[in-house]
Amino acid sequence: MNKVLRSVALVALLFFIELIPLPANACIEGLSWGMDLANVEKHLGVSLQAVEEGASRDIFEVRDLQMSGLPVNRLRVRVENEFGLKQLAYEMDYENMTEVLAGLRHRFGPPVGTSVDIDGRAPQQQWIWHTGEDVITAIKNDERLFLLSYRPSRLDPSFL
Repeated sequence: MNKVLRSVALVALLFFIELIPLPANACIEGLSWGMDLANVEKHLGVSLQAVEEGASRDIFEVRDLQMSGLPVNRLRVRVENEFGLKQLAYEMDYENMTEVLAGLRHRFGPPVGTSVDIDGRAPQQQWIWHTGEDVITAIKNDERLFLLSYRPSRLDPSFL
């Protein structure tokens, strides 16, 4: 009986840990995965506008802002009603790409890098960092702005 109670308590504890928002350390200090839209706006100090793209009604954006002294053309966030903040992405000019990549490399070490040819069009370069809590993807494509995307990690690196 004692063993069953301990097992139930452990399962309950693990369940409640999953409900607690995790810090989104890689993106913006103080921002947490799972935050609702009002708290994300308050933390960023901006008003986000809904983006109507097909069935996705949980994507919001703001244009022309400054992040850590760098101009950002567009910031998009995915905030789901049930789960809160699930992803954020920045678009910025290529002139800032080198500084951003160098900062990420300094903070998180060397990335996994790859070049991808998409449908025979312009090649795309990708750099990926797995911080343990976040997955950061930086994408360079000659047809689009420099893109930096953050999402919570679904993989526990200790299992690898």
